[in-house]
Amino acid sequence: MNQKGGCGKTTTAINIAAVYAKKGLRTLLVDMDPQAHCAAGLGVPEEQIQSHIGDAMVGHHDHGFDKDEYLWEVTRNLHLAPSTMMLSTLEAPGSALHQLPDRDRRLESLLKLWSEHFDRCIIDCPPNIGLLTYNALRAATEAIIPVETGYFSIRGARRQRKTIEALIARIGKPVACRILPSIHRPSPLARTLLQRLQESFAPEVAPTVIRDHETLREAASFGQPVVDFAPDSDAERDFTSLVDWLEEIQIEKPVVEVQAAPTNRAAELARRVATNQAPPESFPEPTVTEETRTDSPVIGKITPSEDIDVSKF
Repeated sequence: MNQKGGCGKTTTAINIAAVYAKKGLRTLLVDMDPQAHCAAGLGVPEEQIQSHIGDAMVGHHDHGFDKDEYLWEVTRNLHLAPSTMMLSTLEAPGSALHQLPDRDRRLESLLKLWSEHFDRCIIDCPPNIGLLTYNALRAATEAIIPVETGYFSIRGARRQRKTIEALIARIGKPVACRILPSIHRPSPLARTLLQRLQESFAPEVAPTVIRDHETLREAASFGQPVVDFAPDSDAERDFTSLVDWLEEIQIEKPVVEVQAAPTNRAAELARRVATNQAPPESFPEPTVTEETRTDSPVIGKITPSEDIDVSKF
């Protein structure tokens, strides 16, 4: 996930899922972005998609629920729960999703229903923080934030991290966050920015860098993940290395604490996404709480130094 577009979210999601599938793990890729780029990147014709992930989320989650109605088998071990533009209507007030009492837990409920059929699940989020992204974080155990090694991307990474931390704190369960350097071009400036990214977010930064490969764009244009389009290429090696690292790391259960009162802008934003309230016209200045929890490791506190635009809610 990342609120910034063009940072490689969908490319990352598709190729991580494809690498897992190639390793023999039953993998589900869930597209929560109404732009439906996962389907395009995997050669699934959008006009043939009869039911999308939104339909599955608002359906009756019982043992009679037929997953095959909603999933496409892309390759061996790889299934896609596709999106369409109609998914965007679920974030509108009065939608079928908004009317459900567990509207922020519907994806989690759905994936629990399908869990026995898959070993790994990758979720591609839309480039905004709303009810769809909130559902994704509720269902997830880990969040990967692709950050392009460019000046503006790194400049906005701190705000992005704080916003995600606020949502995680509101959810109330530990979700490990990883920063993934992406679309990296081997220039002196990019190397300097990569070093700053590693210094600013260590130890959360993945040791693997996803380089800017023309092969990735070519693979997407042919509707294939890079493991199928260009096996043994540098692009495939980047994603294989990333997946190997994700499997090897000892995932801690970090707790990021946020003051629950509306004096914290990020926390108030997260609360309003969860409770479907309209945003206030303004927020008081943020304050920092000194309280800590002792039952779980605390990796940081949120102290937003920048205003967060909540007009989209």
